[in-house]
Formats: sequence, C-alpha cells, structure tokens
Amino acid sequence: MKTHRQFTLRAFTLLELLVVITIIALLASLAAIQIIRSLDDANRLKVMAVVLDLKSDIDAYHLEYNRFPIASNSASGDQDAPELLTDGSTPLVDALLGIPPSGSGVRDLNPKHIPFSSFPVAKNDRYGLAGAARPYKLTDLWGQPYHILFDTNGDNQVTNPDVANSDPKISQNRASHLASRVAIYSSGKDQLPGTADDIVSWRSR
Repeated sequence: MKTHRQFTLRAFTLLELLVVITIIALLASLAAIQIIRSLDDANRLKVMAVVLDLKSDIDAYHLEYNRFPIASNSASGDQDAPELLTDGSTPLVDALLGIPPSGSGVRDLNPKHIPFSSFPVAKNDRYGLAGAARPYKLTDLWGQPYHILFDTNGDNQVTNPDVANSDPKISQNRASHLASRVAIYSSGKDQLPGTADDIVSWRSR
C-alpha cells in the first residue's frame, strides 16, 4: 500500500511580503550608495592624475625656460601673481601643448614648441581641451577650469588655499603658505573652490 503524504502550502502574509520588500529595497539602496561612492572615487583619481601631470608639466617647462608659462613672471611687490584659471583667458595651455600663438603680435611662450603636455579632447566641454577657439581651455570632469598658483616672487612658496577652506578639518592649523613653486587644484564635484571636495596637488585628499 502506498502512503500519500499531504503537503500543505502556506501563502505569504501581507506583513511577510512587506518585510521582504523592505529588506530588498534596503540592500538595493546600500548597493547604489556604494556604486556612487566608487564612481566618485574613480572620478577623483582621474582628476587628481591631471592635476599632478599638469604640475609636473609646468615644472618641466620651468626647468627648460627658467620661467612659468604665463605672460608676466614678475610679481607686484612681495606678492605672487593672482591665481590663474585654465579657462582660455591666457595661452598657458597652448604653451604647454607646444602650439604657436594664433594671433599676430602675441608673445610665443614656448618658442621651441616643446610638447610638455598632452590632453584629451573634452566631451561636452568636460575633462580635457574644450572650446573651438584658441587659446584652449582645460576642464575637469565637471566642466570647470583648473586653478593654478605660481611662485612669481621667487620665494619658493605660494599661498595655501586650504587656509580659506570652508571645511574646518582642512582649514584648521594650516600654514599660510605651501613650500612649492606651483600649486594646482580642481574645485571638485560641487564645482565650488575652497570646499572639502577640492582635488589638490599638495595633499592626498
């Protein structure tokens, strides 16, 4: 004689379904947060690489010409020249690329036309050489120019932007100057200079 076992199937209650859905939603949100964080970290590393390359390229230019790739290397009084942007307002990027000036009567900042730098072409004006007109612009991943400080008064130091940073963890106990001839930074994802997410050449974060 065969014995038949009867299996009883119990349906999920509404409460159990809500608990399962809540757990799945929580796990999905945690995964999304981690993915966004990983993407942000990857973007910071990409921009940091450009910042450090740009600083190295300017140092190489200075070694070759004993000057910076700007129109005037002299400061007024004891102060360094004002902060410069790679927004196309100066031929700095063109000079680093080794491209002759486009206009007549414009000083050629790189008369040997040495290509100190190589940058990709920006997509949607982000991350690379942007704009059709010369001088070229150089933008970060968020479409903003890089900020550059030069030691034009020859004291081997530049003003430390961290002193005015809005994040007290960064601004507190900072020296007023950096022991460097060049300092470069990106304003980061928030596109605001002087905030916690700035990507700078003088510290790792």
